[in-house]
Amino acid sequence: MRPLNNHERTLIWRVANRLPEAQRDQLCADLSNASVSSESEDRSRVSFDIAGYCRPAYSGQHPYPVEIRVLDVDNVELTLLLHADEQDRLLELELIRWEDGVIKGPRWDTLTLF
Repeated sequence: MRPLNNHERTLIWRVANRLPEAQRDQLCADLSNASVSSESEDRSRVSFDIAGYCRPAYSGQHPYPVEIRVLDVDNVELTLLLHADEQDRLLELELIRWEDGVIKGPRWDTLTLF
C-alpha cells in the first residue's frame, strides 16, 4: 500500500470537478481517504483502497463518465478510465494503450479530459 502520487490525485480531482454535485462530493471524499492498494506490473491498472470503507464483494464496476487521454512518453495516445464500484465509490484507474507495445509512462503534462 502506498499514498497516491500527485498525478493520481490531480487526475481524480479533475474528474470529480466534471461530475454532478453528489457524485463529485463523494469522489472528493474518497480521494481524501484513498491509498493505492495494488498496481499491475505493467502499470496499466492501479487499484485504490478507501480508509473506513468496507468494499462489498465484487459485483461490477463502471467508469466515471469523463473521457481521459494522455500521451505516453513515446507520444502514443493512452486512454485512461477511472472506475467506481457498484456503490459509486472510487475503485481503480486503468490505462489503455491502443497501439502495440507496453505502457512506458504517461506524459502528465498532456492530460486532457472531455
